[in-house]
Parts: sequence; C-alpha cells; structure tokens
Amino acid sequence: MKTSEGYFRALFSASVTLTLAILGSSLLPVPYAFSKTGVLLGILVMLVVAGSNCLTSLLLLKAAGKTGHDSYEGVALAVGGQKWKVLTQVSLILLLFGTIVGDFALISDVSARAFKGLAAPDTPPAWLVAYDGRGTMCLFAVVAVWPLCCLKGMRQLESAATVGVIVILTVLGIIVQTSIHAGLPAIKSGELPLWTFESAAQLPEAFVVLGFAFYLQPMMMPLLHDMPPGPSGLAITSTAVKIVIIGVACLMYGTMGIFGAARFGQATEGDCLVNTWLEGRREGWIDLFMALYLSISIPPMQISLRYTLDSLIAGEDAPFEWKRHMAETTGIIISTLLVALIFPAYAEKIFAITGATAVCIVCYVIPVGLHLKLRAHEKARTPGLALIQQEDREVQALLLPADGNEDDDVHLSITAVEHNGQQPESKLSQCWQTTHQVVLPVVVVVVGVSLSVAALLTTCRQWFSA
Repeated sequence: MKTSEGYFRALFSASVTLTLAILGSSLLPVPYAFSKTGVLLGILVMLVVAGSNCLTSLLLLKAAGKTGHDSYEGVALAVGGQKWKVLTQVSLILLLFGTIVGDFALISDVSARAFKGLAAPDTPPAWLVAYDGRGTMCLFAVVAVWPLCCLKGMRQLESAATVGVIVILTVLGIIVQTSIHAGLPAIKSGELPLWTFESAAQLPEAFVVLGFAFYLQPMMMPLLHDMPPGPSGLAITSTAVKIVIIGVACLMYGTMGIFGAARFGQATEGDCLVNTWLEGRREGWIDLFMALYLSISIPPMQISLRYTLDSLIAGEDAPFEWKRHMAETTGIIISTLLVALIFPAYAEKIFAITGATAVCIVCYVIPVGLHLKLRAHEKARTPGLALIQQEDREVQALLLPADGNEDDDVHLSITAVEHNGQQPESKLSQCWQTTHQVVLPVVVVVVGVSLSVAALLTTCRQWFSA
C-alpha cells in the first residue's frame, strides 16, 4: 500500500476492521453473562479481560517491531525458535478453524429464526429452515461469506466492516430502546443485581463468556501486514488496538450486557436474540440483521487463518498468487462449512475445548512468553537476534509514547538498553520496570490460564450432564 496515506485515514480503516473482528458471535451471550454476574462484577471482569488482551496485543506489536516480522509465527520464530513457531501455528489454526465452525452453526440458528419470523404466520420454504437451518447456513456462506473471504487483504474489508458496524449498532439500539421502554424490569425487581451477583455457582460460566470476548491478536497481525511499513504502521495499529479493545468493545459489550440482562433478568438466554424483543415480523428482521452481521464477521478470521496456512505452505514472504489464494480460501470455507453441516453438536463441544485451550495460548501465553524472551535477549545483548536496532527508540516511542518528563517505562527501558548500564538506574526505577515488564505480564498469563481452566471445567460439566 502507499506509504503516503494519511494517519487518520489509516487509523479509521484499522479501527473499523478490528471492530468487525472483535464484535462477532461473542456479542450475543454477553447479556446472559451479566445476568449471572450482576452489573458491577460484570463490568469489573470485562475491564480486567480487556486490559489483559490490550497489554498482550501491545507486547506482540512491540516484538513485531523489533524483529521486523508482521506475522505472528514469524515473530515467534525470530524470538523463540522453531518450537515456538510450531506452537503458534497449531494454536492459531485450532482457534480460528473452530471459531469459524461455531459461527457457521450460529448463523444457521439465527437465520432460521429470521426466515420463520419474516414468513409468519405462513411457513417459509422447507429448504431454508429444515435440518436446523442448514439451508440458510449454506445460503449465507455462498452469498456473503465466501465473496468477502476472497478479498486479498484484511483492510479490503473496510467497507463491509463499516456496514457491519452500522448493522450491530442498529440491533444494539433496538435492544436498548426496548429495555428502557419496558422500564428495565430486572433492575427494578432486583433480579439483576447492581452491586452483587446472583449465584456463585454460575459465575464460572459467565466468566468464560466475558473472558473470550476480547481477543484480537490473531486478526491484528494480518492487519499489520496491510498497514504502512515501519514504525508508522506499528503506531497506527497500536492506537487502533487500544481504541477498539478499551473503547469500542467495552462500550458495546457493556451496553449489550446491561440492557439485555435488564430486560429479561434470569430468563436471559445464552443467545439473547432467542428472547422476544419485538412482536411479529419485526423480530424476524432483528434476526436477519444479526445473521448478516455474523456472515460479515467471519472473513476477518478466515483471512487470518488463510494468512497462517499460506505462511505454512508457501513461506512468510512468498509472492502472491491468485490460484493459491483462491484454493486456500475455498478450502477453508468448504472444510469449516462441512464440519458445521455434518457434526454441528459434536463439533461445538470439541471446538469449545480446543478453543478454550488455544485462546489461552494464542492470546496470553505466547505474547507474554515472547516478550520475556525478548527482554532477556536485550539484557544479555545476545548477538544474532534480528532486532531493528536503529529504529528501536522510534518504534517504542510510537507504540507507547513517553510523556513530557520522559519517565514512563518504555522510555526507561529503551534508555537502559541503549546506554547498556552506563547510567545506573535508581532502585525505584528498577522496581517499576520489573513490575511493569515482568510481574504484570505474568499476572495476565495467570488470568488467561484461570479463564481457560474455567472454560474447560464448564464445557466438560455441560458435556457430561447433557
């Protein structure tokens, strides 16, 4: 792409694309999670998870700037070696493949409800709604998902992402307006507690929903590949990540969770659109809008999966070929669609387990592990590591700029590396660096592992109790 592109133009493109990537199917169960946690605890858990994912995303971008790689597995290879690369590739494939399968299954449910609602009181064509909506799943896959997945890069989804954001804002507006018009009944009755939670036994399931709603790392790296090269592209991507995770996602999830749970309380379904928000055919329109949005939200994950597979098949810097591009795209769509069509219930359980494990590895363990290894390399001044020495200060300052007194941790870290111990640091400064660059990332890993354990236990309990 052209390097002369304006900063705000590129920032808008990156932000709207990442918004589409993060606000996918995770939006629908958030009201259910809030109905179990209550308002205060739900907001606190949401902020902790959002902050943790934002931190690990910035650590991954920092490693990308220092190694000169714009792919997740490329960074893993440069910093950790072949074993880290293989771990990254396997985890990415499991996470993205399973998520796409789950989204296809969700499209079948939502779209089948949509056509039934729109046709009421008549009956829609059997091929659309029979077999749990598999016909509508194939329809949306052919008409919406596959054409968007054929696009060359992540940023070419900008127009579709803008439409998707408008659609989801429309659905969100309907939920907020309906809940307010009803008088927020669950809050008034105390069924949705403001300051406490409903039941401790139901908290793990709610934590799982909120814990996996903010991951962006797999989609962030292919986007970085499409950004302006060098420190400016890293800076724009870093800013977009913070805007989307801390700003947009928290606002959207929080609004959806509070107002959705405030309307139905403990009767809130795991898919909040199963609850009745409007009467008659208008309910069908809400489901149709959501099915459209879910279809638009699959391509960012598919492009990220294709990016990983292409790197595995042809190499990280292989020249682009349309034949290979279309073969990989079509192969991913057909394989994920077939799994969703043939084994919907079984696939959902299997990929819930692999997804919980892969999210922990991709979004918490690997970014923090690479950060700590990179920090150890810098401290030891290890020769041979492909660092961008001359641009190090500029990259870090753009990613997390220092304030006017130049006393933040990034600046201190850069100064310490450049002077290589020539200017001794105070104990307070060393303690701050250790806390911010070692202790905090380790705490984030603990949070991620705890969420994954909760997800695995919840999934297994549901599996064996079914």
